[in-house]
Amino acid sequence: MLEGFAEALADREYYLPLPRVADPGPRFAPGEVPPGTRGTAQGIWTVWGGPRTGFAEQGWKIHVSARLDRAQHVLDTVAGICFAEGVPFKHLSARLFFLFLHHKHAARVQAGKFCAVYPPDTATARRLLERLRDALDGEEGPYVLTDRRFRDSRTVHYRYGSFGDHSRMRADGTREQLVRDGSGRSVVDLRLPAFQLPAGITDPFVEEEEQPHAGPILIRDYEVTRAVRLSNAGGTYQAVDRRTGRTVFLKEARAHNGLVFDGTDAQQRLRHEYDVLRALHAAAPGVGPEPLDHFTEWEHDFLVTEFVAGQPLVGWLSRSSPLARADRTAESVAAYYGACRHLLAGLDAALGRLHAAGYRFGDLSLGNILVTPSGEVRLVDFEAASALSAAPSGIGTPGFAPPPGLLRADPDPLLQDRYGLAAVALSFLAPFHEIAEHAPANLVLLRRDLADVAPPQDLWQRATAFHLAEGGAQGLAQEQAQDRAQDRDGAGRPPSPAELDADPRGCLTRLADEVTAGLLETADADRPDWAFPPSPEAFRTNNVCLAYGTAGVVHALHRAGAPVPEGIRERLRRDALALRDALPPGLLVGSAGIARVLAGLGRLDEAVDLLRDADGHPLTASCGTLAGGRAGVGLGWLALHRLTGESSHLERAAAAGEGLLRTPDLQATLGEHDARGLLHGRSGLALFLHRLARATGEARYLEAGRLLLHQELERTFQLDDGALSISDNAQLTRAMPYLATGAAGVAAVLTRYVATSPDERCAAALPRLVAGIRVSCATKEAGLYRGLAGLSWFLTGHAELTGTDAARRDAVRAATGLLKYAVPYRRGVRFLGAGSQRFTADLSSGGAGVLLALHRVLAGPLLTEPRHARPPVPAAG
Repeated sequence: MLEGFAEALADREYYLPLPRVADPGPRFAPGEVPPGTRGTAQGIWTVWGGPRTGFAEQGWKIHVSARLDRAQHVLDTVAGICFAEGVPFKHLSARLFFLFLHHKHAARVQAGKFCAVYPPDTATARRLLERLRDALDGEEGPYVLTDRRFRDSRTVHYRYGSFGDHSRMRADGTREQLVRDGSGRSVVDLRLPAFQLPAGITDPFVEEEEQPHAGPILIRDYEVTRAVRLSNAGGTYQAVDRRTGRTVFLKEARAHNGLVFDGTDAQQRLRHEYDVLRALHAAAPGVGPEPLDHFTEWEHDFLVTEFVAGQPLVGWLSRSSPLARADRTAESVAAYYGACRHLLAGLDAALGRLHAAGYRFGDLSLGNILVTPSGEVRLVDFEAASALSAAPSGIGTPGFAPPPGLLRADPDPLLQDRYGLAAVALSFLAPFHEIAEHAPANLVLLRRDLADVAPPQDLWQRATAFHLAEGGAQGLAQEQAQDRAQDRDGAGRPPSPAELDADPRGCLTRLADEVTAGLLETADADRPDWAFPPSPEAFRTNNVCLAYGTAGVVHALHRAGAPVPEGIRERLRRDALALRDALPPGLLVGSAGIARVLAGLGRLDEAVDLLRDADGHPLTASCGTLAGGRAGVGLGWLALHRLTGESSHLERAAAAGEGLLRTPDLQATLGEHDARGLLHGRSGLALFLHRLARATGEARYLEAGRLLLHQELERTFQLDDGALSISDNAQLTRAMPYLATGAAGVAAVLTRYVATSPDERCAAALPRLVAGIRVSCATKEAGLYRGLAGLSWFLTGHAELTGTDAARRDAVRAATGLLKYAVPYRRGVRFLGAGSQRFTADLSSGGAGVLLALHRVLAGPLLTEPRHARPPVPAAG
């Protein structure tokens, strides 16, 4: 599922819970409702309680699916039976919510569910299953993957699970549903895309349990050898045609699922794709994959095409671009740009043949272009392709699809492909698409930041054709963006590269002021959703916390010396106390982080109460991480000790440290799958122990932290250029440079240890980690957790502790690079947050994190002190 997909649907500017959408389209409601019975809104659902029986705690839950065009009839049938039986049920409330839950990008574990029925016992469940099956005979709906269908019904499903709010808090602030298994133990109510039962629970509705599949997966004559991708629309697979031995590509479309917002489903689009590929293969063979077969197996459609060997362009970029490599040379950069020109020429030729055949591609993006082993390009995934004489498809990839205003203003039938091709060219340089659409003037700052890799003029012009005014009529996107800010009297205008080079401190100071103004402009102490626009995670955790909520923005404003409105201060205090019993203990999403901010505002009594809550929370004993567990709670106590000098606070911090040292299986208290990095791995624990050692003078904490860092370094890996990086956890192998999860977070802690009490291993690893971070500054996001602000924050601290000219240059380059992400607002500037789809103010991905990074560079000596090495920091004690 796309990040923030649901929350981005609710509002054009900010993330909001989907039920807050202003117009969800036609509403669903039962046609006949018993007198005195009323439905209750519950998120995207409408709940109807039974007059004779309430909700059981758990049991056999019935899900009824439907086709969109038959949804009202299905609802009337389900409601009539449930009202007659006196059984509670719920249904999706509106058409938009139906489209969302069945969308091609939706979560597979929820899709297909239109109505949910809650029988109080097994006998009632059996009776309802029978009645619903008979009443809905002949209806069709998508298969609910978490469930099992009842007998031969195409719409009635069931699973065993929790009905109510039997759940527990997780350390990350989310909740997980629980269910009692056959022996009465509370276990996680697993909701996987496959039917599962808790231990000791048997299915009473089947005569014989289905046996797990054994042996190869065979679909008609095609043996699946590899799943390429699974989605709510179906799946894509590499397979072998058993008749010929030929390797082929299978694309699956699930019935009545994988919808998009024009109402078409995956099967309709797959059949359309087959027709397009057949026509193209006759008119322009080789433009698309050769279509070999199309058939329906069981209820799913399958398209079989030639297997195009190669890697998606997004993978080619990550492996081939030297722009973010520590060992790049002028020769490697020139060769790369030559390869980019070659690929663009190949795309020009392919699209030219496609257009000559009378079609547009419609969704040109990094995932729909393959680079073959010989270095050529092939277009794949023709789902959005359409005849030039027809209206273009509504399917598009954010950043690669023309903005709505441009589509309305430019009638060119090839606009989608022209725009997508320019976006591909921009991808060769930087992931800057969404910023370019919102603030095209910032492209001059991107070019400044790319100066040391000197993009050639022809590639630059192709990449910016729709954004820069020199593109003539193609500068419409820029004109529209400027129109949105014309009442600002020039405020928020980015400095020129010359101004930035001549006066970096002045430009960064002005940016900090503009960020502050933008944060305060978005503040609303009376809005129920949030006080500041947050990331989507706030709606899954809470809107008060340090990472995603009010506390983080207040912390950044207060730290930067900006006045925090009294209404916001009081909103933070009031919300924190109201949620006190429901908060997790941790630093990022819970009591410890909020306490730290309240203490800084002078609310010491509330801060101490919240930290005591965190100390006694069960999750503090079972989670050790900086983000959600004991290390973060300990840091909270250390912050109070620094603020007040009270010895009791230091004693509580030391108790947290002792708890970590006494933990027999420390790995079990980290994030899932042996998590790495600052927030969920060993580096965060080492940071807390380092600070505890400095506060107490106890060298044993320092030694314990160093051992944890050694264990973290064992989990790093070498990149092709010799730099070191690290992944999220043991299941993922991607190289992450970021602060929250990645090399910058590890290096930030390593820098402190090397400066304090270096050992050979840490000292040798640090420059190799820094090498991978310093060239990773063309990030998609500006934010603190996984964007340039976090890299800037680390590089600033590293430069201050090491004092080398190279470190200073890297830090200044990263800090000044933040200017290119600033989007003008009514007052000040805003930043696109998580997923780059909407603006956020929070600490993790929005303006507050940028302000914190700017404050660090402006408050320190980096931009003023003479360029000489600083002496090492003395050891603790």
